[in-house]
Amino acid sequence: MISVAICEDSRPVQAHLEALITGFLPEFSVDVFSSGEDLLACLSREKIHFSVYLMDISLPGLSGIETAAAIRREDPYALLIYITDYKEYVYQVFETLPFRFIPKPVDEAVFQKVLADALNYLENRTKLFHFHIERRQYQVPLQEILYFESRLRQISLHTLETVYEFYGKLSEISSSLDELLFVRVHTSYIVNMEYILSLGNTSLILRSGAVIPVSKRYRKELRTKHLQYLKWRAHQ
Repeated sequence: MISVAICEDSRPVQAHLEALITGFLPEFSVDVFSSGEDLLACLSREKIHFSVYLMDISLPGLSGIETAAAIRREDPYALLIYITDYKEYVYQVFETLPFRFIPKPVDEAVFQKVLADALNYLENRTKLFHFHIERRQYQVPLQEILYFESRLRQISLHTLETVYEFYGKLSEISSSLDELLFVRVHTSYIVNMEYILSLGNTSLILRSGAVIPVSKRYRKELRTKHLQYLKWRAHQ
């Protein structure tokens, strides 16, 4: 079941958001929190993660950005949606990797579109990448893949915790991946844009700390696709 956490200090807004969710997608479970501290305490106490977080930026005590940053540190796959009337914050929150921004007052049609996009995204990123190692089949969720590295015909698939090595061609892998998430940055590398922290002319840095070379051949395409990705995530 997809679970949603609403973190908003205004009770009328809380009620409005909860009604919109249950009216549009009644199968979602919804929990409501009035502060970042309450939400983080629940996550720690119950040892749980929510599928989607609807975060107000302006909260008493911990701000929505600070709360989201704490969530992101514990859950790299959290889907964070900011609900705010503070447009100046839009470019201050990208370190928390938001999925969308919804302006206040919340429009029902806009909200339903974002929820539909979130549901589609959750379904897509849990799709599996299949490969074989010595006749044994493996499968890894796309959301866990940081990058692929190719050396001759040896492919290294890097996740946050493990490196898998198998035989294959990077060109064939590239054609099988979601172009919205993955981009070729070098003859020997494909990267999951979800994990890009910063871009340079000759390299990029992932949130894991890995430094990946960027070749001149793929530099323009990388920057174009990464910008499209950020705009899509922010719904700009």
